[in-house]
Amino acid sequence: MIICTFIFLLTVIASFIQRVSGFGFGIFVMMFFPFFLPSYGESVMLSGLLAGSTAFMITVKNWKYIRWRLMGVVTFFNVLFSFLATEYMRSMSNDTLKQCLGVVLILIALYFLFGEGRMGRMFKSKPAQVAIGSISGVMGGMFAMPGPPLVLYCISTLEDKREYVTTLQAFSVVFNVFYTIFRLKAGFYSDDLLLWWIAGIGGAIIGSSLGAQCFEIISNHTLKLIVYAMMIISGMVAII
Repeated sequence: MIICTFIFLLTVIASFIQRVSGFGFGIFVMMFFPFFLPSYGESVMLSGLLAGSTAFMITVKNWKYIRWRLMGVVTFFNVLFSFLATEYMRSMSNDTLKQCLGVVLILIALYFLFGEGRMGRMFKSKPAQVAIGSISGVMGGMFAMPGPPLVLYCISTLEDKREYVTTLQAFSVVFNVFYTIFRLKAGFYSDDLLLWWIAGIGGAIIGSSLGAQCFEIISNHTLKLIVYAMMIISGMVAII
């Protein structure tokens, strides 16, 4: 019951962040899940299930804003590399995976702080899409957080904030279908996951509803500031 309560509360916050900024669900919950769930594999599995469920709710309501033409190359390489990363995880210990997670959070925050503004224009080319798909696939497969490279990609190619957020959610839905299959194959499922997922769904409904109200009143510029601040805060928390 205590674990379910924690999952519910964390999912409220994570889904609010996801609805407002377009990403961040996995980044937020993975700062906590690995430290009170039995294994890192279950943490990644639950994070992906709840992130995908939250993204599905947002996508269904806003499907007309999806820009499908941006998704093909990135999706292919994301799925390929997420499969390879998930298989590689099976040979790593929980402690090693947690340490890798912390390093990834810090590096992402530093990149957003110092590099994003100078490199954003590069993300429109086909080679860049291959790189983005590959990197986000590794991050999605191992850490349940494929979003950061996709954020840079979508921000650099989409001006409208609704297109930006909804396209990111469409990515998340598609990716997490494959991630779930790969993680089931790798043996990351447990009997408790269904109960935890049900507990989290209630939080996802509440958080995404509150986030939708906030999303309507913020500008594109403010949205970008929220995105970058989310990454920086995540990195600081990991350092602490």
